[in-house]
Amino acid sequence: MYLRELALHDFRNYAALQLSLPGGVVAFAGPNGAGKTNLLEAIYVSSVGESPRAGALTELVRFGQAHAHARAHFAAGARETRLEVGLSQAGQRQIKVNGVAKRRGELSGLAPVIYFSADDIVVLKGEPSGRRRLLDVELSALSQSYYLQLGRYRRTLEQRNRLLKDLRAGRGRRDALDPWDRAAARYGAQVMAERGRFVSRLREAAALAHTGLTGGGQPFSVRYAPSFVAAEEHDPKAWEKGGEEFVELLGQRLEACLGARREEDIAAGMTTSGPHRDDLEVLLGRRPIRAFGSQGQQRAAALAVRLGLAGVAEQVTGERPVLLLDDVLSELDAHYRAGVFAACRGVEQALITACDAEDLPREAREAVFEVRDGRIV
Repeated sequence: MYLRELALHDFRNYAALQLSLPGGVVAFAGPNGAGKTNLLEAIYVSSVGESPRAGALTELVRFGQAHAHARAHFAAGARETRLEVGLSQAGQRQIKVNGVAKRRGELSGLAPVIYFSADDIVVLKGEPSGRRRLLDVELSALSQSYYLQLGRYRRTLEQRNRLLKDLRAGRGRRDALDPWDRAAARYGAQVMAERGRFVSRLREAAALAHTGLTGGGQPFSVRYAPSFVAAEEHDPKAWEKGGEEFVELLGQRLEACLGARREEDIAAGMTTSGPHRDDLEVLLGRRPIRAFGSQGQQRAAALAVRLGLAGVAEQVTGERPVLLLDDVLSELDAHYRAGVFAACRGVEQALITACDAEDLPREAREAVFEVRDGRIV
């Protein structure tokens, strides 16, 4: 799969853009602030329906304008897919697939893209919320069922938290939590089961990518870490097998945990256990790389996770995803760069940003576009 055309209107610093792209490795070069990252962000928003970096979609609308629009035309063999996303300063979002209005969840798997950024290492080293978001966004981009279950869980969690605040203030009855506990356990178990299966796939693909980047050495792995499951129970094989009985057991355990922590939750005015407290652990050897890895090891790990995600996307969709590499090469030594470009040769299209095209190796200069002040010159 590759991106054939991109059209923007009042998106970030682009007043208007109509761009045709070839397959292979394509570079966007220009000074900081020219709009290189904005191009990759627009492609990602068109494919996924969300931004990989903006806190709110309203940030994507060009300053002083009421609306923004991004259209991406993807091609995969004889199949063509046109994705359009319209945004407003009021926070509204409209999505179309081949001209037909769709919901956000219906974008899942249509045009897979994997976004690399120099900020990935911050996600790896930071709070669990960043790694949860990575899981949720990437899984939602591939699975409509996950997107729907996650939405149901979040809405249930919001209602439960509202009731907990009322109980803390002395309003309401404690047994009013019972139906919300059951609903949170039912939807939460589905979310956890899909996360577990996804991370089982990611574990193998990321380990393979890490070996390609580093040449091997210490074993590398990723592990799903639910908040209320003991560390010794984090058996990857159990999550991989899944099944209805496993999901039902997860639901029972989560409901029991919510009941056991009810008084603690009332005192806090919030739900203190469940999928919204889970983590994605990245391990080198048997130790968390965010705490014990060097800067170089963490950078390699972040790259391996993204390359692993590309492998999983291909497994799920049957299409090789478009790689979006946002200013990652300046942070890598020659060995890691070689690993990245090996990955680029394995896909139909990779889009790379850099301040100076001369900084890119020869294989990354098949096609170079110069970016200046929101324009391709």
